[in-house]
Amino acid sequence: MKYLEYLEMVNQEEMDAGFEPFRGRPKEKVLAYRDQIKEKYGIEIPEDYLEFLNIADGLAHNGVVFFSTDHEKEELQAIPGLISENLSIGTFEQNKDYLILGYSNLFWYAYHFPTQKYLALDEEDLQEVVEFKDFDDMMTSVLKYEVLEMIDEEEEEEELVDENEEEQAEEEIYSEEIVLEEWEEEEEEEMEEGPRETKAKEKEEEAENKEQKKNGNEKKN
Repeated sequence: MKYLEYLEMVNQEEMDAGFEPFRGRPKEKVLAYRDQIKEKYGIEIPEDYLEFLNIADGLAHNGVVFFSTDHEKEELQAIPGLISENLSIGTFEQNKDYLILGYSNLFWYAYHFPTQKYLALDEEDLQEVVEFKDFDDMMTSVLKYEVLEMIDEEEEEEELVDENEEEQAEEEIYSEEIVLEEWEEEEEEEMEEGPRETKAKEKEEEAENKEQKKNGNEKKN
């Protein structure tokens, strides 16, 4: 299962921060829990999640929580229990087709009984937002991108390309603005020089006319 490598990274972060890693419940206790829930509520916990509970009895890290088994009253319950949380949320009353497995700052993560699909649901109205290929796909996605906040190399390259394109676009716009400003300045200069040239030509023509008249008068005399 691919998500296990990311779970190891999460456990390493927990230990680096001075906490215990997330550990699973013994298999016999998980199976006893499964039978108890089925008998009491008629709910069959998916096998994939039971395997997860064998590996880690719930998880709570960086704003993401996946529910644990519901511990007995005398046991310390550090992470919310699966059924107690669903009862608290009111999932079974709103829509019995879903079993909420956990949540993040973005979604509820759930199992859909009719289709046997793992989904991300909108936290307000439980509308389906994302459908995962399987449990491993859901856990890999959540642990990698939300818990560990990792970014793929391809995504980093795409971000760099987008940034470069934005910079190029800004440079082109800046260059166009400079060219436009220079063109406007040239236009203004030409408009200013135009009247000056016209007046100079008029003076020249006037002087030529005076000279021609003067020469004409001299010839007559």
